[in-house]
Amino acid sequence: MEKLIKTFSSIIKLTFGINDISLFRKKLRKRIGKLIYKKKYNANDLIELMCQMGMKKGSLVCIHSSMMQFYNYKGSAIELIEGILNEIGPNGTLMMPAFPIIPSNIDSKLYVFNPETDKTGAGFLAESFRKYPGVKRSFNSRASVCAIGPLSDYLLNEHHLGKDCWDEKSPWYKLCINNGLVFSFGLPRSYMGTWFHCIESSLKNDYPYWSQFFSKECTFKYQFNGKINTYVNLSCDVYRRTNKKRIMRYFTEKDWKIARISNLEVKVFYTGLLFPKLLDMAKKGITPYYCPSPKGFKFDQ
Repeated sequence: MEKLIKTFSSIIKLTFGINDISLFRKKLRKRIGKLIYKKKYNANDLIELMCQMGMKKGSLVCIHSSMMQFYNYKGSAIELIEGILNEIGPNGTLMMPAFPIIPSNIDSKLYVFNPETDKTGAGFLAESFRKYPGVKRSFNSRASVCAIGPLSDYLLNEHHLGKDCWDEKSPWYKLCINNGLVFSFGLPRSYMGTWFHCIESSLKNDYPYWSQFFSKECTFKYQFNGKINTYVNLSCDVYRRTNKKRIMRYFTEKDWKIARISNLEVKVFYTGLLFPKLLDMAKKGITPYYCPSPKGFKFDQ
């Protein structure tokens, strides 16, 4: 299956001269979308919608976004960040993914992550947030997170000390057990966000299917206070393909909500309810992955 998918993808790229199919689809969708959606909106409009979906004073909020899909947004990334921080108040915490882009000319084994200067590959909003005054960043180079607020140290400080990127020491796991709201702006409806990998990590010691995602021990490097430090994480070379619609059909309005402002689709996942539900499903072999297939593995009855 893996070879077939890669071969088909290569044929499409060669036939149509496309280097990045995902980027091509985004640009095509944007061209079409601009012809259909005309309504303008600003940061206040988007924040009002987020409040209707559950954001309030003191909330722990995580955002995944693609500002390429903000066709009719009238404002800046900073206006949106400041508006959210003002809404959740001094007792609220905001976090965003901040995994770096490893330069193509550098061997990943030699790469030294600099959390203070390395740009994030999680999009323009996340990069603007990384540079925002007072924002802190975790030392885990593969799944780094930025955060600001009273929970930021709690979320970030142990990220490089866990056995993998998603275990109980990670900000992703702590997001889940603290009733975090995970918003996504302009991403595919089936996109759930990095926090889903916490399910895999939680079950890796008990189920052979999930343990295969953590079969390889890797050493990573990061720079702090002028010194190069190392940490070890479990990883894998397993090829993955997902169809999250396979599990999203189990979701209810208590688990998530979807709304739209102009062309922009906004989703929120309520991790306090959804995380234990997904954990129970994964124990039974209900997974978004069709590659690797769960067939032939033992799960709970």
